[in-house]
Amino acid sequence: MKQLLKICIVFLLWIPFLNAYAQDDSSDSPIGRCVNMGNMLEAPNEGEWGVRVEDDYMQTIVDAGFDSARIPIRWSAHAEETAPYTIDPDFMERIHEVVDMALEADLNAVINIHHYDEMMTEPDANFERLQGLWAQIAESFADYPETVLFELLNEPHNQLVANIWNEMYPQLINIIRETNPERLIIFGGDQWNSAFSLDNLILPVNTENLMVTFHFYEPFQFTHQGAEWVDGAYAWRGTRFGSEADYALINDTLDDVIAWRDAHNIPIFLGEWGSYSTANFDDRLLYTETVREAVESRGLGWCYWEFASGFGIYDPNTDEFNDLYTALIPEN
Repeated sequence: MKQLLKICIVFLLWIPFLNAYAQDDSSDSPIGRCVNMGNMLEAPNEGEWGVRVEDDYMQTIVDAGFDSARIPIRWSAHAEETAPYTIDPDFMERIHEVVDMALEADLNAVINIHHYDEMMTEPDANFERLQGLWAQIAESFADYPETVLFELLNEPHNQLVANIWNEMYPQLINIIRETNPERLIIFGGDQWNSAFSLDNLILPVNTENLMVTFHFYEPFQFTHQGAEWVDGAYAWRGTRFGSEADYALINDTLDDVIAWRDAHNIPIFLGEWGSYSTANFDDRLLYTETVREAVESRGLGWCYWEFASGFGIYDPNTDEFNDLYTALIPEN
């Protein structure tokens, strides 16, 4: 009896450690619940697309229950086109200001290179410039805490196909490692970072402090119906969400993502997902809740697209969240 009692006591003492291990194992990302600061610093100039990063946004986001903010940035619009591709100092100062806002609010900050359109049409001609941009960004943020994450390039597509991207992105990692040896670096596959392109991605031998991202906007004719920038999207107006095929697409895709992650032993997270404002709002609520639950049930972090524009959860005119927010953070 005494021996059994000792065994029980030892087991009880180990429970907290077992729980901690289980929690760590179930979470694939330090990003947790995240929102994209879309249409702000990714515009040609901040504010040109109707929204900008306001001083109180980061605190609003953390108070709402988010863990991270992804900050899409169009560096290519603010840098010289010839070597050494100097980034405009005022723009760099503004990015520091925004990242500092996130850190002061106790958010993780993901900064990327977004909308580098020339890389997609002429990758070979622009790769040296992309390297020059990352050399400057990495050096400028080298002293920042580990809660600042670097994402190499948003949504490689068009002429930036898998075999070219697989040759290029490890070189960007090497450049960043010169000044940020332990920084968490994020990258995804070609075809707009599609989950379906993960099999095209050739990983480095050393994947320490690396993380993969994928984007998910399926069913696309639902999520992008009426989107002005998508050819033919007006004809998709009225597309509903909620069929068995819709649910199967979400679950099958995420199961494939998990299988890929497990096979390659590297963390992965959902970097973009959402639905455009022209869709039926009740369907958007259902879609948002469905994807979030499916992603979280598989232990993945996510970053919703986006905060305060066409896909958004927040009205910058009224300073209020809409009901999509409750589908993302139901407990708040």
